[in-house]
Amino acid sequence: MKILMLAPGRSIHSQRPLKWLLESGHDVTFVDLDNPCAGPRERYQFIPRPHAKWTRYSGTLLSPKLADEFSNWTVAVQLRRLWKRIRPDVVHVHWVDRRAYHCVKAGLKPLVLSVWGTDINRLFSADADPRYRRMIGHALAGADRVIVDAPDMFEKCSLLAGDHVHMDMLPLGVDTKAFTPGYQEQGIEWRRRLNIPPAAAVLLSIRAWEARYGHQIVLEAFQRALGRFARPGVLVFKTYNPSSVQEGVTYEGEMRSLAEQLGIADSVRWMHEVPHDRLPELYALADMIVNYPSMDAFPVTFLEAAACERPVLSVRLPAYKGTFAEDYFRMVEPGSVDDLADAMVELVNEEPERRTRRLSRARQVVRDEYDERATTRRLLDIYQGLRSRRISGYDNLDRGVKWRIANSA
Repeated sequence: MKILMLAPGRSIHSQRPLKWLLESGHDVTFVDLDNPCAGPRERYQFIPRPHAKWTRYSGTLLSPKLADEFSNWTVAVQLRRLWKRIRPDVVHVHWVDRRAYHCVKAGLKPLVLSVWGTDINRLFSADADPRYRRMIGHALAGADRVIVDAPDMFEKCSLLAGDHVHMDMLPLGVDTKAFTPGYQEQGIEWRRRLNIPPAAAVLLSIRAWEARYGHQIVLEAFQRALGRFARPGVLVFKTYNPSSVQEGVTYEGEMRSLAEQLGIADSVRWMHEVPHDRLPELYALADMIVNYPSMDAFPVTFLEAAACERPVLSVRLPAYKGTFAEDYFRMVEPGSVDDLADAMVELVNEEPERRTRRLSRARQVVRDEYDERATTRRLLDIYQGLRSRRISGYDNLDRGVKWRIANSA
């Protein structure tokens, strides 16, 4: 098959499905500002993301609203030309933003959208832009299939679209051959690099380095729990993957200052970027993964931790309801630092055999239901189903009909 893929090129969540498609022998045209492939690849081409060339008129000849509409129309026309030239079997947009709207406006078919979580969750905040919210709702309504990875996304996407949306539950999955128990030597080496005592309990906060992932709450809870651990404790933060470099620098400074104020700076470590293929080493380093975002989809971190048989302490969110995480991870209700601290103590001091039995079962669930090889097969099944159901004769529609389809927003 030929796939036209629009996705954030720097994100591992885009790079992984791209890798699956290429390894499965499909042709992929990748569209973004950043090329995820460093060198030439067979069956692969990169095309810079189309952009509006007339934005210099914004605020002068055109009102901001008209300038924005003209920008959307300009990008949609470019995408339409690209689609006609490539003739893909499927168009797939990962992370639902303005690009998804442009694809619907351009009439690109069949269209698959992958929801990542924050792209949808942020539209339900009090300060969400109503016009942008309607734009994303229109994109969701115009897609042939929407892929979600958390149960609560079904309702949220339908609310935004204002209509029934054809959706599939398909978490990104995990490579259970790479993410597996073991890596003891690498874990010991990480302890040496970070100056962590061999007997210390290591709590690892591994989510993106932004305030909405609750690292400040984790710090406060750790300070309250530290004196009750049966052995020394160390909290490790992964200080990369911010939404912007400046935000990451500022946020790290705030967190370091907070650790000093709480009097626990000597028990906190700060870790910089680690390639994705070395993440299993970090799970080997950790005795516990701590997860406390204010909103979320279903995080790959849960799958990676379970595959490596590492316990997870998490805030309870609607996105996790009904998933295996409720059965095998320690969940606390949001809003209480003391509850989080108590749960840290409980997990650090837990009887090892009980933990081993529970985590062994969790890994089996992930192997059976979330392995990325099964995810690849299901994704290709979705593609094939859409390809076989393509509207007969769509490419032969007269130009007037195409114009009405492409501009029905």
